[in-house]
Amino acid sequence: MIPVHSKLIEAGALALKNNTESDYLIPGLDESKQKDRGATLSRAFSQLKTRLGLPAEITFHSFRHTVSTQLRNAKADIREIWIDRFLGHEATHRSQGTTTYLTGITTANLRQTMKAISYPETAFKKGTF
Repeated sequence: MIPVHSKLIEAGALALKNNTESDYLIPGLDESKQKDRGATLSRAFSQLKTRLGLPAEITFHSFRHTVSTQLRNAKADIREIWIDRFLGHEATHRSQGTTTYLTGITTANLRQTMKAISYPETAFKKGTF
C-alpha cells in the first residue's frame, strides 16, 4: 500500500479508481506481454506526450527521478530505505540489517515520505483528473 498525496486527492486523482474490484489506483490497464502494468502505463504516457508535442526527453520514468531527487533533498527525517520502498526499488544499501532483519516499512513511514513531496501551487487544479 502506498499513500496518495493530498494534492493529488484534491485534484481528483481518486476518481481514477472507479472500479472497487481492483486494488490499483488506475484499474483496467491491460498487462503487457511481460505481465508489466508499468510498461503499459509508460506506453500510454508516451503516446499522450507525443500528441501533446512534449519533448522526447520527458519520459514516464522522469517523474520517479524527480520524486527521488526531491525526497533525497527534503529537509525532513526520511530514511533512504523508506524512499526506496516508496519508489518500489530494492534498498540501495545492502547492509546486514536491511537484508536480514528488515521485515517491512510501515504505512506511517511511507506516508511521512509521501508528505515530504512538495508541488507548486499551480501544479494541479481541482478536477484535473
